[in-house]
Amino acid sequence: MKTRRDFLKTTLGSLLLTDAASLFATETRSSTDAIPLFGSETLSRASWKIGICDWDVRATGRPDAFAVSKELGFEGVQVTYQPDGPDSLSDITNRTKFLEATKESGVSIASLCLGLLNERPLATTPEAVGWVEDCIDTMVAMDIKQVLVPFFGNADMTEHKEHQPLVIEKFKRLAPFAEKNGKILAVESYLSAEDLMKLIDDIGSDAIKVYYDVRNSSNKNYDIFREIALLGKHKLISQIHFKEDSHRLGEGDINFSNVCETLEKTGYDDWVVVESSITDDWRQSQIANAQFVKKLIGR
Repeated sequence: MKTRRDFLKTTLGSLLLTDAASLFATETRSSTDAIPLFGSETLSRASWKIGICDWDVRATGRPDAFAVSKELGFEGVQVTYQPDGPDSLSDITNRTKFLEATKESGVSIASLCLGLLNERPLATTPEAVGWVEDCIDTMVAMDIKQVLVPFFGNADMTEHKEHQPLVIEKFKRLAPFAEKNGKILAVESYLSAEDLMKLIDDIGSDAIKVYYDVRNSSNKNYDIFREIALLGKHKLISQIHFKEDSHRLGEGDINFSNVCETLEKTGYDDWVVVESSITDDWRQSQIANAQFVKKLIGR
């Protein structure tokens, strides 16, 4: 019997030989009709919950992020995991503080983020595997599904292609631990959808998925609707950032209505997490962003 990874490998090989336009029947990125067409299990977007990154409420890695996010209209927070420091979730006492903050605010933990790996890359930092293992321990203890593992700055695999085999090797070491505990390590990077599929196939684990950022991919001139369709078809998008660089959501050039429709067609059923998307006052911007996404998903 073929596994999902076997099917992924076959599909990836076919993609390299098939014209993308005929495969996905998409229009251009700016078109309001740019919806990939294929058999899928459409799920209602009304079930999606709306989160925000803790660094965008000026509370990076701190438990007060939940109360602030509640005031702004969000239902969850993507929490920065820090291996050490006064609020580090590696400390059992701090885990209790964070969980108490979620109960008091009614705001959940959408996911974790290992942001320090941008500066100290997984590929080349000796301590990095241990940090990820400790983060998985934290996710088990706090019942958190996934962590964003970023590859930007010093860790950018498009700029440092020599990192890719090292990243694969590190993930192969980490994946069995994540699989055993039912946790997801979600790669966010500037790699294309095809390159991400190849990376995941080379790692060979269902514990490795994609954290998709619509702005990052658009900035690389990728067709985000085609990419969401492709990755979503294989259930590789574990969570998504709705982001603009210097605009509030809906005021830039990304058609978020099409993003939602494409995600919905793939059967996406996780959080929508807002990142950046600020003009002028950050609080008013994030209130507007929360309201914008709620309207998009019909809530």
